[in-house]
Amino acid sequence: MWQDWTKNQKQWVKAQFPTIPLFASSRRERGTLKYACLMALRDQPLHGYAIIKAIEGTYGYPPSSGIVYPTLQMLEDQGFLLKKQLQTKKVYALTDNGRRFLDEHGDVVVRIERQARMPRWSLLPGIGTKLTEIARAILANYDYLDEDKVNKIESILEDARKT
Repeated sequence: MWQDWTKNQKQWVKAQFPTIPLFASSRRERGTLKYACLMALRDQPLHGYAIIKAIEGTYGYPPSSGIVYPTLQMLEDQGFLLKKQLQTKKVYALTDNGRRFLDEHGDVVVRIERQARMPRWSLLPGIGTKLTEIARAILANYDYLDEDKVNKIESILEDARKT
């Protein structure tokens, strides 16, 4: 029962507050991995593990190699990447077609970069988890809050902000 309730609450929160960064997942949205791979290669050629680490540095968690390598293969098949074997590593480089693709989809690239810079509360040790719990508790009980309770919550949050 608890799992059903939390699932329903998460769906409700996402439906009611879709643009609040606090509830935005630290994970990438669907379909952005190809852009993330291409963006990681803008400045220099990299091997697969370095691409994964570059994406981790941008998003805060490493994507699975099980989806990165097939994505790199797809991008190579599309002519956006060139793969060369250097000793024991396969090194990927962005082609002119890959650069053109990024340029043509600049709005998507800008959106991904902006999203990557958004705060990821879950990454803040201790504090992030508490902020998320507080916000979820307030939103889940918002219909039951009267004016006095709302004022008290606002006062507590204001005091916390000042310290």
